[in-house]
Amino acid sequence: MTGNLNEFIEYLLAQIGQPYVWGGQHLKLTPSTYEAIITRKESDAVYRLQAISYCKAKFDQGAEVLFAYDCSGLGMYWLQNVMKIYKTDMNANSMWGKCTEESEPQRGYWVFRFNSEGKASHIGYMVSDTEVVHSKGRSFGVVKEKYSKTYWHKVGKPSCFNFDPEPDPPEPPTPTYKWIRVKRKCRIRAGNGKYDEYGKENKTLLIARPGMEFPELGQADKDPYWYFVTHGDIKGFITSNQRYTEEVNKI
Repeated sequence: MTGNLNEFIEYLLAQIGQPYVWGGQHLKLTPSTYEAIITRKESDAVYRLQAISYCKAKFDQGAEVLFAYDCSGLGMYWLQNVMKIYKTDMNANSMWGKCTEESEPQRGYWVFRFNSEGKASHIGYMVSDTEVVHSKGRSFGVVKEKYSKTYWHKVGKPSCFNFDPEPDPPEPPTPTYKWIRVKRKCRIRAGNGKYDEYGKENKTLLIARPGMEFPELGQADKDPYWYFVTHGDIKGFITSNQRYTEEVNKI
């Protein structure tokens, strides 16, 4: 299953400024609950203090509610919980496993930092060809930054978005059909002219009256040429003289 990349990027941009909390995946924080929740989630005292200080500053500025993310939780909330593209949660290293490695970033690609054990330990999301959104850390929250080759170690093309859609097939041209509309009373004849090659008058098959329309099947080579038309079981010829008939294109 693939997701809508534009919607994913809109979601990411809307989270800029939200806090980082370990294990956070749209983790709701309020002025009365954030300290207890962060204390429970962050076991390291330094990280805990950084996250609490960041949230306190946000609430002091007037925020009524915050939603916290860690780096993988920022993407997985939308991918797993909102769009249900993935059934289970994944960390940064597992998300790297859903990518094919690329040499250069582009909009929609994911970028990764790796630890000394060779595992992806941090993930960011390219929201343009040069900008990345990521949940940077407890003192920074979710940020948008310029992509840096020195900071990010590898670039991945995620399989959950379609970057190479099949081009839409060209629409076939709309067929048009020429009809002949009668302007003045005239005749549909058995031959292409009033008289045949022997000078005998061609038989009248139908008296065509003003407003009648007939699909054209072809034109007879005669000057002025006659239209070959059909009407029910009748197939015959009608004059092309513009005083009597006119061409009408119909779809």
